[in-house]
Amino acid sequence: MRASWAGVVSVGLCLSAGAQKSTPAPQSTTQPVQQLSPKAAYDEAMHPLEVTRHSFANWSDIEIAAMKVTIAQAAKECAARDAKAFSGDTLVDYAQLCGLGQNWPAVKDAASRYIAEDAPAKPRLNQAYADLIHAELYLKDEPAALNHSKEMLAAVPYDTLTAEAIGEAMEYMQFVHTDDALALGTLREPLILAQMAARIAETVAPPKVEAAPPSEPPQPLHELYAAGMAFAALQQLAKAPSAEVAATVSALDAALPATLEPDDALPIATARTRYALLGKRLPPIAATAFLDSPGGLPSLPAANAITALLLFPDWCAQCVRMGTQFPQTVFLVTNQESYLYGLLAETVAQNKAKTGGAASTAPILIEAANAELLLHETPTLVVDPKTLEQFGVTDVPFLIVTDTRGVVRVLQPVGEDALTPGSTVDSAIARVVAQWPSVRVARPAPDGAPGPKPTSPTPAPVPRP
Repeated sequence: MRASWAGVVSVGLCLSAGAQKSTPAPQSTTQPVQQLSPKAAYDEAMHPLEVTRHSFANWSDIEIAAMKVTIAQAAKECAARDAKAFSGDTLVDYAQLCGLGQNWPAVKDAASRYIAEDAPAKPRLNQAYADLIHAELYLKDEPAALNHSKEMLAAVPYDTLTAEAIGEAMEYMQFVHTDDALALGTLREPLILAQMAARIAETVAPPKVEAAPPSEPPQPLHELYAAGMAFAALQQLAKAPSAEVAATVSALDAALPATLEPDDALPIATARTRYALLGKRLPPIAATAFLDSPGGLPSLPAANAITALLLFPDWCAQCVRMGTQFPQTVFLVTNQESYLYGLLAETVAQNKAKTGGAASTAPILIEAANAELLLHETPTLVVDPKTLEQFGVTDVPFLIVTDTRGVVRVLQPVGEDALTPGSTVDSAIARVVAQWPSVRVARPAPDGAPGPKPTSPTPAPVPRP
């Protein structure tokens, strides 16, 4: 799903048939397309499987039953122990056990004790902070999560685990506690730039073999760049001065080497594609059908209303399942008219055999070939697969939100609970309404339409398997 773009290479001169050696033929204008390395291509090919496996909704009954037993057993073992009985790394082990059992107060207690210990070395300090912040987000203690996120950035190296913990906190805060997310991103950005410099330095002079390898692998250059661009997007959402936003992007671009390997160049190009759409009017979307009304396509973006689009490919089973939650017509968020449409990017041929015959009561398998059938009579548009590249999609489902003037304000992947009342979609719409209010007064929802949604959305983190 990453956008492809051609690299510039030197083209050798060739001799035309029968011509003298001193007379070169015209240079070829064909430029070879950059390709991912075999390892990166393997990771790319595995992505649909990993996305599907990650969702609990896609697990079999046997797997779900096993997970319930696992959680219950972990909860029992957690309750049978007391954090006061442990010290050192065992406290982190106990926090992990209680996290598996979803006993968040116990996780918070154990991780806090490890962090506060007076010890000459704390090799698992980053894990303790990550567990603590995760527990505080589940407990909806946003001020504590913010403070400990700031502490984490100052106390431990900025590695993959630190990036995940800070990223989770910022995603939780971005729409409801935007100023806090912005403050955290401001502290993180210099660390991202420093890590980018370190990645580049390693390619020039590989580091010496250390006696003990780091506990967490460093982030690739393109992941660091994407995180930095996400901060620039957050700055735009917070309506930061344009000079500050431009400075963020310029610093990231200046930190890149003159030549990039395809494994970094291609995803960086995708990040740039996505970011370039922010602040611009929603571009035309190539839709071929509207599953809620075969007679015509709705106008995108909706006139004088917030438009939210959930873009996903047909292989994303949990995304297809989310389609049953799409509101059928206009709904209100903070008294603003809003519309939500699904954008189904068909990557495989539709299963025609099941659409032409008599209706069947047998359940339809949630697979790519049946996606259109399963989303029949939902406000979903069938779109060209290239729409995924058009919006720089790297993970799904992918949320697009425009203001009432049709200008794109939000572009990012979201969790499968995004449509839960008060969760990500409501929060994102409420933030856009607050930042770019409509000059038009919203009408009451028509009869049969969903009523007003919560005016104070509360984000909810997605469980980690």
